[in-house]
Amino acid sequence: LTAPTYVKAISPDYKKVILKLSSSIQLGTVYNCTVLNGVTDCVGNPIINGSAQFALPEAPAPNDVVINEVLFDPTTGGVDFVELYNRSNKTINLKDLRIGSMDTLSGLLKDTKSITPDGYLLFPESYVVISENSAAIKQQYLTTNPKGFLDIVDLPSMNVDDDVVTLSDANFTVIDNLIYTSKMHFPLLVTTKGVSLERIDFNRPTRDKTNWNSASQGVGFATPAYRNSQYLQADGGSGVTIPNPLFSPDNDGYNDVLNISYKLDEPGKAANVYIFDSRGRQVRYLVRNEQLAQDGTLSWNGINDDNEKAPIGIYVVYVELFNLSGKVNKYKLSCTLAGKL
Repeated sequence: LTAPTYVKAISPDYKKVILKLSSSIQLGTVYNCTVLNGVTDCVGNPIINGSAQFALPEAPAPNDVVINEVLFDPTTGGVDFVELYNRSNKTINLKDLRIGSMDTLSGLLKDTKSITPDGYLLFPESYVVISENSAAIKQQYLTTNPKGFLDIVDLPSMNVDDDVVTLSDANFTVIDNLIYTSKMHFPLLVTTKGVSLERIDFNRPTRDKTNWNSASQGVGFATPAYRNSQYLQADGGSGVTIPNPLFSPDNDGYNDVLNISYKLDEPGKAANVYIFDSRGRQVRYLVRNEQLAQDGTLSWNGINDDNEKAPIGIYVVYVELFNLSGKVNKYKLSCTLAGKL
């Protein structure tokens, strides 16, 4: 625990503070600055969230920061956004980066604009969403990282059908470059309006069109400032399981739904899920041609296709996972619908 030797607020708006430390800041180290309790503004409001990280930034090299998600066809009231991910071990100042487009024939950059003149530190393994209105994005999509947003004055427009998004440094060296088309979206979607295009793997090339897919319906069709729904985990293993096959849909708050967990061995798969009773009769078509995230859970609340509660008994959950190449994986799992007698 080290206290600064000198502190000075910068006038006239006093939104910045100069700190002088007793020892030098080391490159490659992330520090945490905490303001102790009892500090208020000029009218007496106490400080909120009085902690922040800082580090000495390093110059970005190609692919240190990558384009990780784009929304180029927002719904009414929404805005375009580009999500960046720092896949390096450097802390990178977005003041050193520019965003724009590229002429794919000549390779020349065009419409490039500075992301932020004031600076923004993007720490290792961190996400940031840049847009012209982060409040509109947070209103339309859920996020687990509300601080990972940066409003900029002018985000270059992105065409709905196809375009190029280019990230470059201050010397116009390309850091990452995404050439996208609307055909990179999952083909079985009824509409792609309001659906973001997600990168599957940080380590695969951006130019690989199979490294991109539509954000899953299960996350609300976008994952701004946090891990993509289509992110491919490298720890192996796949399949469909029912962690607790006994459930009682009586709204008592205990095992009210049947949870069907899945983990895919490849991205871009869709599912059909059927529920059959012990005599082989279909009682519920639970999921119909729905695109899945890389891993997640589907739930059945015990209601059948007639919108009635299914009777107590043993049921079979039949799951079909398929991709656009025709590969199908089938799973049959049993469960028990219990109730009070």
